[in-house]
Amino acid sequence: MLARGYAIVVTDGVGMGNHGPQSPQWLNREAAGTAMLDAARAAMKLPDTSLDPHGPVAMWGYASGGQASLSAAELASTYAPELNIVGTFADAPVTDVVEAIPGIDGNFLAVLAGYLLRGIIAAYPQTEEPIRAVLTPRGLQMLDWSGHTCLLQGGVDYAFRHLEFWFNTDPSALISHDPFKSLLAAQRVGNIKPKGPVYISHNRWDPLIPYQAARQTAQDWCAMGADVEFWTNEQPPLFNKTDINNLLQPYVDGERSMAWVADRFNGLPTTPNCEQI
Repeated sequence: MLARGYAIVVTDGVGMGNHGPQSPQWLNREAAGTAMLDAARAAMKLPDTSLDPHGPVAMWGYASGGQASLSAAELASTYAPELNIVGTFADAPVTDVVEAIPGIDGNFLAVLAGYLLRGIIAAYPQTEEPIRAVLTPRGLQMLDWSGHTCLLQGGVDYAFRHLEFWFNTDPSALISHDPFKSLLAAQRVGNIKPKGPVYISHNRWDPLIPYQAARQTAQDWCAMGADVEFWTNEQPPLFNKTDINNLLQPYVDGERSMAWVADRFNGLPTTPNCEQI
């Protein structure tokens, strides 16, 4: 996109990059969306650029970044109404955290369980004691060590681990009761009509981030009258617990997604497909 002449701003989530007791508010919907909108605001105010302060803005994210971009589209009307948002794109977005948890079990990226727990603690500090109370010694080690690892290192350290050995209670029962039920439900994307057109791309057989949850978000937005295009990548499943269908899809459909964003900047008509989702 840079080579094609676009100005790009990339934001970390709230708390990202800090290796210490305070972890990122990972998969917190509001923190992710507002951080992206604030990044766009900051970019538009930079001195000595060719950017029009009132010019078009598009948002783009993959996986947890997809949650951020879609959340930003939901929050834009109230949080950043001055931004001229012409479109929002998300690859394999995490639109429902609860639906994504089973995919973490036994996955190469099982360390995501630690990132999620640390994200909940960072956003809701009152949950730290209850979370630590339901972890086994192995679970506590994973929770603490995951605060010091990148995704690749975490994958190597905890590849294909199962959640049951990290908890001294049934994890599914834990998230089906408050406070965790309500906290996780608050992270769902799809309850507020987004600002501007939205394009979502997802592999049908994604083993890590549920396809059906993203599709449901698109359907819910369509019911609100939003301008939504949903693209299904049909690459067949391959070595599912290694997440190939999740990791390859953004590259396979990369040109298509860049073209969609370019069309929004160029003011071309959208092609919503709500009736086919």
